[in-house]
Amino acid sequence: MSTGKENMQTVRQACRGRIPADLPSSGSNKQNTMRCLGGHLFFIALIFLLLNPARLQATPNLPLHTSGAYIVDADGTRVRINAFNWYGAESTDYVVGGLQKATLTSIVQTIKGLGFNAVRIPWSNEMYEDNPVVADYALTANSSLEGEKALTILDAVIAELTGEGIMVILDNHNSDAEWCCSGSDGNTLWYNDAYPESSWLSDWEGMVARYKDNSLVIGADLRNEPRATATWGGDSTTDWHAAAQRGGDAVLGVNPNLLVFVEGTNYSLDLSGVETSPITLNISNQLVYEAHDYSYDYSNLSNYSSYVSSISTRWGYLVSGSDPKPLWLGEFGTCNTASTCVSSASSSDNGYWYGFLNTYLQQYSLDWGYWAINGTETTGSGRTFGGTETYGVLNTSWTGSSSDALTSSLTTMMSATPGFTFANEGSITLSAAGKSGAAAVSIVPLNGFTGTITLSCVVSSTTGSGVLPTCTIPTSATISDTSAVKVSVTVSTSDSSSSQNQRPRMPWQKTTGVVVAGLLLFCVPVKRLRVLAPMVLFALVLMGVSGCSSSSSSSSSSSTGAGTYIVTLTGSASGATTKTTTVSVVVD
Repeated sequence: MSTGKENMQTVRQACRGRIPADLPSSGSNKQNTMRCLGGHLFFIALIFLLLNPARLQATPNLPLHTSGAYIVDADGTRVRINAFNWYGAESTDYVVGGLQKATLTSIVQTIKGLGFNAVRIPWSNEMYEDNPVVADYALTANSSLEGEKALTILDAVIAELTGEGIMVILDNHNSDAEWCCSGSDGNTLWYNDAYPESSWLSDWEGMVARYKDNSLVIGADLRNEPRATATWGGDSTTDWHAAAQRGGDAVLGVNPNLLVFVEGTNYSLDLSGVETSPITLNISNQLVYEAHDYSYDYSNLSNYSSYVSSISTRWGYLVSGSDPKPLWLGEFGTCNTASTCVSSASSSDNGYWYGFLNTYLQQYSLDWGYWAINGTETTGSGRTFGGTETYGVLNTSWTGSSSDALTSSLTTMMSATPGFTFANEGSITLSAAGKSGAAAVSIVPLNGFTGTITLSCVVSSTTGSGVLPTCTIPTSATISDTSAVKVSVTVSTSDSSSSQNQRPRMPWQKTTGVVVAGLLLFCVPVKRLRVLAPMVLFALVLMGVSGCSSSSSSSSSSSTGAGTYIVTLTGSASGATTKTTTVSVVVD
């Protein structure tokens, strides 16, 4: 959640067919005309729907619960949560951001057009208990809401969202109204001196009761990012595991149909404690674990495997193990200021991490919530109300996308189309021509893809010269589950010394042509030379080949020169988009 989110503490504190014109007008023909027109309109409407996947999203048969690793509806059908975070109500503005820029209705319509099916709305205990009148500066584009209290406006926001079929998850973000998060902001646990645990529990019961009759309010995120001293077990004053169980049961006591989202400790980065101490609620199939993930949570990522290794022990094991659990990646986000925020080969860009995260989300078909939809900042430490939100999906006018690259990547994740992608595990460096080397490439299945992938490779040069290296890979690879499959790409180069190792020509070989030609010229009668001329020519050619060639000139064209080469790997499979990737080869 951020405006910059470039480091762990500073950023968490500072930001987070036509109808004929001459058709007769008889009654019968009028009916036919209307039928024809109706048919055309239906066809047009159908095309519109097909070209707008977001419009095809059916409201699930509520309520929701969990089954195995997934959230499902009352029919047992998978419901994948593709959410956005809409912050502001947890801050001292006491209202979601953007209402000073555009009408509530237009913002929700814009969001719906992007295809999201859910929203996570942060709120604070201070907002709920004090319920202050929201200042007019935060509502200038919504004059009908001016003078209203925080909860009344929150009611209007939730009604607008759910009226468009967008599901709502309530997130207790802070105790005090503020911008989250740091390790010393007084909101590191689920309670503080001003808002003890008893308030936290009763406030949750009140919020749940307030929206109990709205079935599209589907979940309660018990507390955002327990951190600093928060533990998973141990001392009761810091034991988030035990508190989450109390909080979850309190929520379900009011509305047993809500999903209960329980975040990990250490800014929701760590759910390792679940392995030995899982959360147990009075209603077991309403629990969803939640993790958060940002680029600044990593420092030494080198490839996709290193990313997977980093998260596996913390929360990845919950979805990649033999007994997967429901997991929601409730927060992740990247900058919207450049295309490298979304995709980059440089580890210094957010897009480097974001590409790995994007792949992982699709590999395990995870539910997710992007931080944030906001086009502008709200009030908070290190923030400027109305300033540009550099992590936002929407532009500063709240009327459309802030970044085509970002929106496109989120749309791809929403589509959940089965396929695969490549994840390079490194490059190849060869100390000299004549050497061979190999690099691993992972083939990662996306969104439940299984099948056989046909593979091929070609080599091209960027700065190298001479004979191109050759590449070899398996002809195919088979994906049978969510596990990635590694293949080895082997590259071989040629060395001129291999040509120089030919047997040296003997002196007699170099003079053979001359001798043969001389015998023919001096020993054969002139009148027969015309017949023997081809033999003379052959002898002279033999002389040229044998006597004028050298091993050095012969071998120069059979060497791979120093420089950089690119191996392009291509994979294709039935029903999936063809993918390519490249591996760099450096020959010293």
